[in-house]
Amino acid sequence: MLLHLLVLAPFAVALLMVVNSKEDFKAATRMAILFGLLFLGMSVALIASGNVATTPIEWFKIPGCKGPSYYYLYSHGLGAWMVFLSCGLSLVSLVSARGILGANYRNFAIGIFALMGAMNGTFLAADAVLFFFFFEAMVIPAAILIASFGGEKRKQAAMTFAIYTLVGSAPMMVALWYLLTISDNSLLVSLAVALQSVPEMTQITLLVCFLLAFIVKTPIFPFHGWQAITYSEASAPLSAILTGAMSKAGVFGFIAWVLPIFPFNLEEVSAMVWLGLASAVYGAFMALRATDGKKLLAFSSMSHLGIAVAGVFSLSEAMLPAVLVLLVAHGISAGVQYYLIGVAERMTGTRNIEEMGGLAHKNPAFSFLFGAAGVMALAVPGTAGFVGEFSVLLSLWDQSVVCAGIMGFVMILSAAYVLRFIQKVIFGNPAREYTEGKRCGHVEGVAYGVMLVLLLVFGFHPSFITNSLLLYEEESTEQVAEEKAAEAPVEEVVEEEVVEEDVEPLESHIVSSADIAKLDSSLTQAGFSEEERKELIKQVIETEANMAKATAYAAEKQQREEEEARIRDAANKGYEEFDLPMESESAESSVKNEEASND
Repeated sequence: MLLHLLVLAPFAVALLMVVNSKEDFKAATRMAILFGLLFLGMSVALIASGNVATTPIEWFKIPGCKGPSYYYLYSHGLGAWMVFLSCGLSLVSLVSARGILGANYRNFAIGIFALMGAMNGTFLAADAVLFFFFFEAMVIPAAILIASFGGEKRKQAAMTFAIYTLVGSAPMMVALWYLLTISDNSLLVSLAVALQSVPEMTQITLLVCFLLAFIVKTPIFPFHGWQAITYSEASAPLSAILTGAMSKAGVFGFIAWVLPIFPFNLEEVSAMVWLGLASAVYGAFMALRATDGKKLLAFSSMSHLGIAVAGVFSLSEAMLPAVLVLLVAHGISAGVQYYLIGVAERMTGTRNIEEMGGLAHKNPAFSFLFGAAGVMALAVPGTAGFVGEFSVLLSLWDQSVVCAGIMGFVMILSAAYVLRFIQKVIFGNPAREYTEGKRCGHVEGVAYGVMLVLLLVFGFHPSFITNSLLLYEEESTEQVAEEKAAEAPVEEVVEEEVVEEDVEPLESHIVSSADIAKLDSSLTQAGFSEEERKELIKQVIETEANMAKATAYAAEKQQREEEEARIRDAANKGYEEFDLPMESESAESSVKNEEASND
């Protein structure tokens, strides 16, 4: 029930906001923040719940595909924390926007709740078609919000964002449809098993199609053309969601859908690691020379997510917890920085950091929050960013000293552009005269302060994040043990029946032992635990056993039909060789033989 509410309830709240009066600003504000708090509480409960899944419901069947698609939701540690970022950043955006939008606040809240539902669906979908549906659905409310509440170039930014992301996902749609034509259904295990039967070049082509969609959504160099203009022209509350939560859909796709389905060789893994590191270096250099505050944060986000992608494809044993901590830390720190640069923009009337300055004297409280957010973005010891980046650095060290050295260089560049950012905005003398605009409200300040406190809490106790993965593994282990205990007697009976009937061993009709070993290797590289791998492979073997039983039954039926045909031929010959009085005796003999054969 909790999963259904997190995915469907935000859309219901968006519809409820539609019937609310546009002129009653206070009522719309109270309703939006109340529901935002409710969804945040539900996301925390989801993290504490560990392994949660709904009952698969047959959704529809795509023409030309073998099996149906399912409405099936599934939560694990990674997905639950991404939902936490989605709900938490959406709530802070609703709080941050309440003092600057006025009568348009209701429409903004409608778009935020629709975007939240699409993001939650992306992170919780366990069916490939359902995942792709929500993955693309995120684009619609995000583009509308950019075009409605953005800056001077908002329409151009919305169009660029929509074209890039939709076109980038088109190859994935074709690749997914091809997989559905050869798999039993659109669940992850079925897709992984079906992929084993296609030629290697076809596997590589399908892999590239999936990778392209997630590379564009993250984004990774050189498919980042939409990011800078989108993040800079979108309103600051929306930009915080785009960089803190929505961009995580790309990295989530690599971990949850690419690694478990596709087998990787050394060349492909190395290519993605180097692509991630190239994106990190490029983003850091672009942030170092940026003068627009929002663009600086956009390139900074690109650099950090490039590190995350390189960490994912390091395929080390500690990859998953390291990347998870890094994603959560980046989501919170990048989000609060976008909220604060939005406050600085409305106080100074510009996003150009060269024209800011002196805010430490005019607004010490804001300057303290801005400086603290910048320092925590540096990943100093004691913050969640330090734990995430240092863990990823160790993962890259296991793969290559050169890769670890490049990441260290990126961290030095990160310190350079963040310290420059802090100095330009809150210290020194302003480069121009301006009238200070609307300041940061008390409620906003509390929300930003809570986000900074979370970075410290997760820095000193990252186990709050990583234990969600351990909880998932423990529950999966118990569930697998119970299922094995319940199914053990059935397996023994099946084995005895096979011996009694003296049926010859059948060849695998789905995957061979080598294919299962290959699937197990892919799951190991993807970070699945031993018990999780056993559960997935057990499903594959059960499917194979069912096919074997069906084949054995078909062979027995064919043998029985051949025996009946042979008896009928013998009976017909008897009619020709003997006289008519013997015809009845032959007929009786034939009937008896048929009954014996049927028995």
